[in-house]
Amino acid sequence: MGNNPHIIYYVNVNSSWMPGWPSMSVESDNEEMTAPLQHGTSYSKKGALEKILLGDEGILDLSESHASDLQQIPQGFSGVLISTSGSTANPKTVMLSRDSLIEAAHMAHSRLGGPGQWINPLSPWCVAGLMTRVRALVAGCPHQDSASDLTDIPKAEGVSYICLVPVQLHRALANPQITTILASYSRVLIGGGPVDPRIRREAEDRGIPVIATYGMSETCGGVVYDGVPLDSVEIDFEPSGADEGRVILTTPTAFSGYLGEPKLTAEVLRSNRFKTSDRGCIHDGRLEILGRIDEVVTSGGVNVDLAQIQAYLDAFFPEKVACFSIPDPVWGSTVILASTGPSQAEILEQLETRLESAARPRGFLTIDALPRTTSGKIDREHLKKIWRQGGQRTSMA
Repeated sequence: MGNNPHIIYYVNVNSSWMPGWPSMSVESDNEEMTAPLQHGTSYSKKGALEKILLGDEGILDLSESHASDLQQIPQGFSGVLISTSGSTANPKTVMLSRDSLIEAAHMAHSRLGGPGQWINPLSPWCVAGLMTRVRALVAGCPHQDSASDLTDIPKAEGVSYICLVPVQLHRALANPQITTILASYSRVLIGGGPVDPRIRREAEDRGIPVIATYGMSETCGGVVYDGVPLDSVEIDFEPSGADEGRVILTTPTAFSGYLGEPKLTAEVLRSNRFKTSDRGCIHDGRLEILGRIDEVVTSGGVNVDLAQIQAYLDAFFPEKVACFSIPDPVWGSTVILASTGPSQAEILEQLETRLESAARPRGFLTIDALPRTTSGKIDREHLKKIWRQGGQRTSMA
């Protein structure tokens, strides 16, 4: 552990996490033991996360980092290591300090109107799942993990909050019983990606109090609620002062850096000012995310926005079709469709009048289900891998 004398709570990232948190092994210079990171039973009668939040010098490792990487943890750091949950090929290990985690919990409760019980149907390996537990622990409120399909979520009693990703909300609306239970919560926070406006309207019409959140692992989760930054959070763009561009977030919840990657950290983080990988604008006084910087590819010399294509696909074929791009020696990049059911003809009928020639899909992949990351985002890297390995693919003229 180098010069850092802290206890490290190693958690096996391959463990099953439902319905409680996985087992962990606790290692220090003098001892090694295992204990469950769950309610009521934990190392020294307190869970690792709770011990750290209460002031113990320690590190909870929820990341995919290797043991050798841990030698690079800065001396004096106490907090959580967690892997980024986006759709990039190589997840980065984010260092979230105790102070940032606690501040994020206070800021969320301030916007929500006060603490309450937190229900978590998300993986604890992603920042949204982690932060439900942090908020509950900081406020001294109950916390309960539940199944990702929401079949065991309890009806809210008193002030209660739950965090979902968009696909969970969409599926929940098909189940009247789950929909009724969600309507009993004080707030239902949706993160991990944009919420389709039609799905949000349907949810609200059925009494579900939705809040769309924006944030990422590097900011301890959501720091913008319904397009409005939380207290102490500032939004800017690159170029600075513009009304549209690369989103810059200045927040006291900013991460401490990427483990073992000082150069990358310096490129995106200066003090509490974090340069995201998202494109956005201010619309009617609220932040609107337009897509990721890396979702704009060049095809035939024309910039093609994969996020815009995906928005069309989600509108006509929700949860059934995704798009991704692959390198092409002639075009530079070409757009590929991945479908779980709709045919090429059905999809192209909806897209042909909406896309320029350069954005027209030139490949079609048939799959059983759309792969997703732990935070519910479409895993485009996995789709590329399936395409490279052959899969059920065809070329399109």
